[in-house]
Amino acid sequence: MRLRILAGAVAAAATLVLTSCAAGYDETTKDGLRQQVVAVAQASAAGDWTGALSSLDAMAERLSDARAAGEVSEERFDSILLAMELVRQDIDTAIAAAADAAERQRLMDEQARLQEQITRLEGQQNQPNEQPGEKKEGDKGGEGDNGEDGKGEERKGADEGKGAEQGKGK
Repeated sequence: MRLRILAGAVAAAATLVLTSCAAGYDETTKDGLRQQVVAVAQASAAGDWTGALSSLDAMAERLSDARAAGEVSEERFDSILLAMELVRQDIDTAIAAAADAAERQRLMDEQARLQEQITRLEGQQNQPNEQPGEKKEGDKGGEGDNGEDGKGEERKGADEGKGAEQGKGK
């Protein structure tokens, strides 16, 4: 909303450049500058700040050429140049406002992403961490009758075999 108001102000300022150009130069020069003012106004109204600045630069070049050729009086040149500088300041303000708005939006998007991540992590923290059939920390296993890990029978048999061999040696 603020950018639209600013774009309207830029367009109005560009129009003022034309009205300040009523006398002090010929019709051909006036028409050429008018076309440049229209280009600046249209670009700024569309929010095309780069295009508006390019059109303003082209207008400044056209104005300088007209002054060098004697098509624009020094007084008219100065008044148009002053009006163009005001338009340039408005465009610079609009560019800064657009950059601020973009940065604010980026920060809001980042904040939303981080909040979503926090919510997801909190949800995981509130969920039990175990899956069905998994061992809990501190469990000795869930497969044997005695809480053994299922390898108890093999160990028991191996231990009995060792005992039997030791008994033979006596």
